[in-house]
Amino acid sequence: MMKLSDFQDLTQFMSNKSLIFWQNNDQILAIGELQYLPDSPNICLETSKKAMTLSQLTARLQDMGRETQLYSPNLKPIYGFHLDLEKAVPKIILK
Repeated sequence: MMKLSDFQDLTQFMSNKSLIFWQNNDQILAIGELQYLPDSPNICLETSKKAMTLSQLTARLQDMGRETQLYSPNLKPIYGFHLDLEKAVPKIILK
């Protein structure tokens, strides 16, 4: 499972304008919201019509502990990500 600390360490030198997406099988869906999981320090990422930027995600997560774990919209753990650098604005695609 990817912890917030892992995500922060791996993305610290990426453009703050990078957009956040989630891959669900063959679909690439925009992540635009966060949901705090009840009775847990963990975060569930929520899909939206518009993707948030790395800067927005980082700002929303700044007060969370480094051990916080990231979960997909279907409540499965996020294990990593890959990059899509084909456009002017990079995409971070969580898996």
